Order: sequence, then C-alpha cells, then structure tokens
Amino acid sequence: MNASLNRIKDSLLAGQPIVQIVSFEEKRVEGFLKKLGQQTLKNQNYFAWDSRNGLSRGEVPLPDSVLPGRALDAALACAEPAFFVFKDLTPRLRDSLDLVRQVRECYLQFKGSRKFLFLLSPDDSLPASLKKEVDIIHFDLPDYEELDALFNRFLESLTRAGAQVQLAAEEKRSFVTAVQGLTLDEATKAYMKAFQGQPRIHAALIEKIHYEKKQLILKENVLEFFTHALTMEDMGGLDRLKDWLLKRRKAFSKEAREFGLDKPKGILTMGVTGCGKSLASKIIATLWNLPLFRMDMNLVYSGIAGPPEDVFARSLKTMDSVAPAILWIDEIESGISDKTSDSSSSRILGYFLTWMQEHTSEIFIAATANRIDLLPAELLRRGRFDQIFFIDLPTRREREEIFRIHLRKRGNDLGDFNIPQLAQITKNWSGSEIEQVIISGMYEAFADGRKLKEDDLFVIFGSSVPLATTMEEQIKKVRSWAHNRAARASSDKEY
Repeated sequence: MNASLNRIKDSLLAGQPIVQIVSFEEKRVEGFLKKLGQQTLKNQNYFAWDSRNGLSRGEVPLPDSVLPGRALDAALACAEPAFFVFKDLTPRLRDSLDLVRQVRECYLQFKGSRKFLFLLSPDDSLPASLKKEVDIIHFDLPDYEELDALFNRFLESLTRAGAQVQLAAEEKRSFVTAVQGLTLDEATKAYMKAFQGQPRIHAALIEKIHYEKKQLILKENVLEFFTHALTMEDMGGLDRLKDWLLKRRKAFSKEAREFGLDKPKGILTMGVTGCGKSLASKIIATLWNLPLFRMDMNLVYSGIAGPPEDVFARSLKTMDSVAPAILWIDEIESGISDKTSDSSSSRILGYFLTWMQEHTSEIFIAATANRIDLLPAELLRRGRFDQIFFIDLPTRREREEIFRIHLRKRGNDLGDFNIPQLAQITKNWSGSEIEQVIISGMYEAFADGRKLKEDDLFVIFGSSVPLATTMEEQIKKVRSWAHNRAARASSDKEY
C-alpha cells in the first residue's frame, strides 16, 4: 500500500475537506483517488477539473465550467458526497482573492458533508490565508512493488513479442531498483528505451536505465554523472575495504529490508593522496550496480548556479529524486570544514548534517578526504558514516598488484617484467605514482617505436621523487590521526 494514500485516508477520516497533493504524476494520483473515492463514498461521484476541459464527471463534461470560479460554484452546489479533483487551480490562487474566498467557502461547507476537494500540483505553494485549512501531502514516487509490477508487464510483453529474457532473479531485481526514484512515466520511458528492438534482454541493458537518471541530473551544474565502469580487478590491495563493500552489495535490496537491515548511509575514505580513495568510490557504483554522481564542491562555491547553500540543498534534493544512487563527494574537506568562518560554509554544514540524519532516500555517500583534520567533529561522529577507512601507501604485495593491473591494462606482457623487484624499488610510492611511471615509460617506448621495457621504468624511477618523501611530515600526521580513529582498508602491513 502506497504510504501517501494512507496519509490521504487519514486526512479524510479526520474530516479534513481540502487536501493538496503535490506530485508531477497526475494520471497516477488520479488512479489512486478514483479507487479511494469508490471505497470511501460507495458511489461514482468523482469530478475532475483542468483549465482546458473544465469540470467533468467521468467522461461527461459539465457545461460552462472551464472557468475555475464556475467549477468551484458547481462543487459548492453539489448536494451529494463527492470527490472534486482540481489540477490547475493552485497557480491561479496566487493571483485571485475571489478564488481563494471560494476555496475557503468549500472548506466551510464541505466539513461534515463527505465532500472533498483535492488540489493537484507539482509544487506546494499556497496563499498564506489557505495554509491553515489545507492538508499538504507530497505523493510518494512509485514503490518497489509498483515498479516490480511494471517491469514484469514489460517482460511479459517482450516474451510475447519473441524476445529472449536472459535475466537471473537478482538481475531482475537490479532492473527494478534501477528505476526507483523515477516517476511511473519516467520508468516506463526508461524501460522502453532500454528494451526497444532488443532480441535479447540481458543485464548489460541496465546502463540505459542509468543514462535516463543522468538526464535528470543535467539541470544541476554541480553534479556530474560518471559512466566509467571500474571493477574490483582495477584496484590493487585494500582487501578489508573490498570485503566490506562485497558484503553490502545487496544493501538496497528488498530482501535486506525484510531481513531487518537499515539502509547503508555511506563511507568516508581518508588517507594519502593517490592511493585509491576516488577509485574506490567509482568501484562501489559498478559493484552495487548503481549510478554514480559526483558533486563538485568548488562549483558549489563558485556562484555559477546561485548562492552556495541554495545550490547545495537543491543538489541533494535532486539526488533524492534519482535514488538509489551513489553520491561521490571528492575531497569533502574543501567544501565542508570547521576551519572557516564563512557563513555559507556553516549553513552548508548544518544542512548536510541534517540531511544525513533525516533523509530516507536510498543515497549512499562515498566521501573522500586528504586533510581529515579539517573536518568538523560532528561530521565524523559515529552514525554519520557507516565506516571511516584509512587508505595508506600501498604495501609491497599491493604494489605488485598495482604493477600487474596497469601493465596488463596497457597490453604489456607481464613475463617481461620482474614484478617483485619493481615493487621493492617503489617502496613508499603511491598507486597513482606507479601508474604515471608506467605511462611515462610507454611514451618513451612509443617514441622509439618499440615495446615497453623494464629499463624504461628504472630510468624514470631514478629521476622521480615520490610524494611520501616531499610530504613526509603530513603523511605522518595523517597516519597518527587514523591510528585509533579509522579502520585500515588493508590487512597487509609489510611495506
């Protein structure tokens, strides 16, 4: 049962004669109201008004009812219990005292008469003089059951049309989860685009669903949709972090809720620059089969899209609308810090803390930080994030994995390289520094018209100074902070 419908029923049972329903889904809301009207009134007195067709009872239009004042007069004159659903009235109330007066008369006359006025609109703006008389209910987006039924109807029609459905039970659930956060029309359109002309329905088509969510994000200049699919094989080491993520890959599933698990809130990965914090955020999206959106805090404060606190709040509301999804906030300390007296920063921190505590949408925050000492204590307290992971410089074994990953990814034969020796030479090098050495070596080889050789890497090692040397004091400080405050992302300690 839709929770919004229960709230509407509660209003009616309490004798509330006017209810504003906030939703973009007129057709879906009307479908629920028609059923509710039949259950509540035991008759067919369901009237609907819009600015083009006027007031209609079922398919029968009432004469001279296009003007909203005339339609409200007809509602006031009706002697029987009835539902009156007005779709385009709310914007007109802001400019017409006469219409406001008529709505207030409906409130006074409808009380106790089993006549009910519903105002349908995409926003909850009402004249102040009516707010005491009107219950405002934000109609929830389709729940899992509604979307599951929609998806099954699609599969049935595709099967009848001759398409081969090659989806395991878990993959089917992923397709339903992928459209959560969309309206029923948007979900229908997403499925149509994903399956149109496809002779075989397979798991990879879910990327087309994620693309539809991307379209909703484009209106926010500070949010970026990531399409790069990275897997566990792209990240060397960090076995504890990987294990944590694997155990939560079904965290947003219906089964997890039925088991009694709360939805995960997020993780904060902190540590040395270039050691895989951002990479881990990207991998979560692929592993959990969810879209990934990055919030650029520099753009939030740039003023391009408006006042920073307004842009930040609007962006989180947009994220709520496309849930379930991963929200990646890179270098969170650059935008949410307690080391500044800037009023915008203070308001953003307050809003973010409240949102983290109260939001019910299936948004998982993947935050990264280099200078965790700049973050306010209230953001780090237990319960804000599910876990805080410390990612240190890679160990010897992890460096071996990193060399294998980047050499293999660029088409090199691993047999041509002494991986253990390379890992030993690069002690205290970060993963990104090792990657850049390989890239630089390949440019040298490409310029000479030959394959990459181990000697190319040795030459670059000799002329490079790793970050751990130039920022030794800062790295010691980060390690000291993390010692008893964060979980190590890696179980290996042999550097």
